This record gives sequence, structure tokens and C-alpha cells, in this order.
Amino acid sequence: MRVRSIRIKLTLWYTGLLTLTCLLLGGLSYGLLTYSLSRDIDYALRGIADVLETTVKPRNDTMHPAEIDDMFRQFFGFSPLERRIDFFNLTGRRQPEQNRQASGLEIPLSNSALEAAAGGQRVFETIRGENRPPMRVMTTPVIDDGRVVNVVRVAMSLENMQETKRRFLVIVAGLLPVMLLLSGGGGWLLAGRVLRPIDTMTRSANKISAEHLNQRLTVSGNGDELDRLARTINAMLDRIDDSVQEMRRFSTDASHELQTPLTILKGEMEVALLKPRSPATYQQVLHSSLEEIERINRLVEGLLLLARADVGLLKLDLEPVDMAQLCLRLCNQLQPLARENNIALSHGTLAPVLVDGDELQLQRMITNLIDNGIKYTPAGGHVTVSVDKEDGRALIRVQDSGAGVPTEDVREIFNRFYRTAQARRQNSRGSGLGLSIVRSIALAHHGNITVENAADGGSIFFVSIPCIASGESISTAEHA
Repeated sequence: MRVRSIRIKLTLWYTGLLTLTCLLLGGLSYGLLTYSLSRDIDYALRGIADVLETTVKPRNDTMHPAEIDDMFRQFFGFSPLERRIDFFNLTGRRQPEQNRQASGLEIPLSNSALEAAAGGQRVFETIRGENRPPMRVMTTPVIDDGRVVNVVRVAMSLENMQETKRRFLVIVAGLLPVMLLLSGGGGWLLAGRVLRPIDTMTRSANKISAEHLNQRLTVSGNGDELDRLARTINAMLDRIDDSVQEMRRFSTDASHELQTPLTILKGEMEVALLKPRSPATYQQVLHSSLEEIERINRLVEGLLLLARADVGLLKLDLEPVDMAQLCLRLCNQLQPLARENNIALSHGTLAPVLVDGDELQLQRMITNLIDNGIKYTPAGGHVTVSVDKEDGRALIRVQDSGAGVPTEDVREIFNRFYRTAQARRQNSRGSGLGLSIVRSIALAHHGNITVENAADGGSIFFVSIPCIASGESISTAEHA
């Protein structure tokens, strides 16, 4: 069964790691205990042998069991249940008259131990037998006048050491479940305390919906990971809230902009159908309807372009485009529109700057800027287009002699459907999408657009796009 609760997972991980740690520490402690006890036993056996070598030489006196007990108690603090002291000659024969045994246990002397002792070396052995604890045996030479004259062997049972180790294991085995139970409970409580803020964040997040996007998660101010998570989620909610508000404004404005031409179209057709009309009247209604349909078509095309740009799907067929030639051609094409509105459309310096762009989209961008200048420039004014190169970028400038852009509207005019009060008065049929489209196309070409008011009146729009080649000026200011 898959565990889904983080609290349970943390508790299990914590308890599992603690169990592994306790086992490792227990094993290490058991090994150190065994090593320490074995070293102490060997040290004590060596001490007893040294006493025997210096005080008991091969002679006919006898050491009583009480003396042997005192000697073991002196080095061990207790007298083992099984212990033995034997003397052997260099042929390995036990010398009964010098037997110092303290028990009836018989331990054979191995040939390897005898040979090592005869060579002047001490030998430690652990001898295991059936139905009895193992014995720790040390065989050492007795040296007189620089030569080995005898061999003494000291042996004791390891039963006490094994009992000590068994008690240690019993204690550890008894304490381990208690430690794991306490640690598991502590881990459960600790995990619950750590995850409590997350539960609070979850409950707060569940209350947030599209209708209540103004709510935010509480930040404790501790500066920990949960605070960073809360701030990140709040920042994400801010972005979502902004997007939702923009979508709502977009939907409202789009509905409004579409409603106007549709209402006009419907009204004209209803009026035309109220009674029979002359062919001229029907033609007039159809022409007016086509104008409204064209307006709707331009609006829908603009919305689709902005929608694609928002999701990064604005398709660009990139190729080298000479911005000077493009601006010159558009100035010529838009001359009829300028003359219709009594506006002087001209171009200034046109530097032959190449950019890597989509010519159709760049054409739409510049056309919108020129059209915007013509719309909001009073009769008798002028619109000037120029192209320069600055810092490796093509700089397209469109300047008009209109009223300029109010300071409070400079940051807003590139938002879709935004129109200044003056623009609404001068041109009630505008959609407010032109400058938004210009900005989207500029951004798609890794460029940007800015606007500022000219010193002598009017506004100047600057579009900056990275260029791929340099050139020289091909003309000076003149009417196109």
C-alpha cells in the first residue's frame, strides 16, 4: 500500500534512520566492548605470568589455591570459575610437583605454543571445548640466566566475559524498542508541528477562487522555507489575478467593440427591410454594411494577432528587410489617405538598415503608426517617417504634429482597447488595438517601442529593432 501522507513518510523515515543508527552504534559498541574485555584479560594474564616468572622458579614448593585466587583477584577483581596455572619442561611434559592448578580442568599444550615459548615468545590462544565456555590461555617462557628453562601456562574461563556481553545485548535489545517507540512518537509530533503551517496554507489556498483572487497566504515573517513558499505562491496569485483582470477587461472591451458595429449593421438592415426601398437605397445599405463588416474583420484579425503574440505563437517568416525601402514604399502607398485628411505625409532621413524580420508584420506595424498619426493630427498638419541606425539597432521614428499624448496616458496607450479621451473625441470609430499590435510585433522582433511628446507639439513614436547590416543614408527630408 502506497503511503500518501507526508507526515507518515517523515515519521517512517525518521524512525528507520534512527533504527539504523542505533543498530550501527550498538554493533560498534558491542565490538568495542569485546575488544576492551579481551585486551584487559590478555593484560591480566600477562601480569600473572610476569609474577610467576619472577617469584616462582622451578623448585619443589607449591602454590596453594588460595594464593592463586588472590593473584587472579589482584588482576581481575574476581576469581574466575575455571582457572589453571601449569608448568611444563621444554619437552612439553607437565611437571606434577610444580603443578599450580586451581581446578581439575585438563588443557593440552599445543606443539605450536610449546615451540613458540621455547623460542622465547608469548602465545595467546582461545581454546573452545564441548559443553563448556571457551578458555583464554597464555603460554610464556621462564627465563633464567638468559635462557629458557621452563614454560608456564596461565588459563582462565571466558564465561564472565560472555556473560557481560550477553547482559549488554539484553540491555540494548530491551532499550531499542523503547527508544524507537519514543522516537517514532516524537517524530510524529515533530512532523505534525512542522507540517501544520502547510495545512494552514492548504486551507487558505482552498478558499481562493476566481471570485476571490484578492486573498493571499499568510507570511509568518520567520524567513524560513515556508515563508519563501508562501511568498512565491502569493506572487503567482498576483500574476494570475493580473491576468484574470486583464482577460476580464479584454472580454468586456472586445464585446463592446464588437457590439457597436454589429448593432449598426443590424439596425441598418432592419430599417432597410421595414418597407420596399429603391435600388440606390439598398446599395447604400450594403455599402454601409460592408464597411461595418470590414471593421469587424479588422478587429477580429487584431485580436487573433494579439492572442497569438500573448502565447508566443505569432508566426514570423524571417528574412532580411530593408527598413528604409519599406518605409519609403508605405509613405507612397498611404499618400491618398493623408491627402484625404489634408495631412502632409513625408519622410526624413532613411538609412538603409537591414533587419531580420517578417516583412508583412513590419509593414503592418509601420502602417498602424502612420495611420495613427494621420487619424489624430488636425487638418493642415504633417506626419514624418525616418529611419536611422543607433548602437546596432534600426530606429524607426514616426512624428506627427497633433496634440501629443497626455502624460498620464503615456504608459497606457499601448494596452489593448485603451484610448485617450482626446482620441475618443477625434475618432469615435477607432478600436484601440493599433498601438497594441505595434508593440506585439516589435516585441516579436526582439525590439521595443516608446513614445514622447515633441517640444514643438505632437508626439514621436520610436521603434527599435536589432539590425543585421549597416548602410548609408539614401535620402534627406522630402515629401514622398
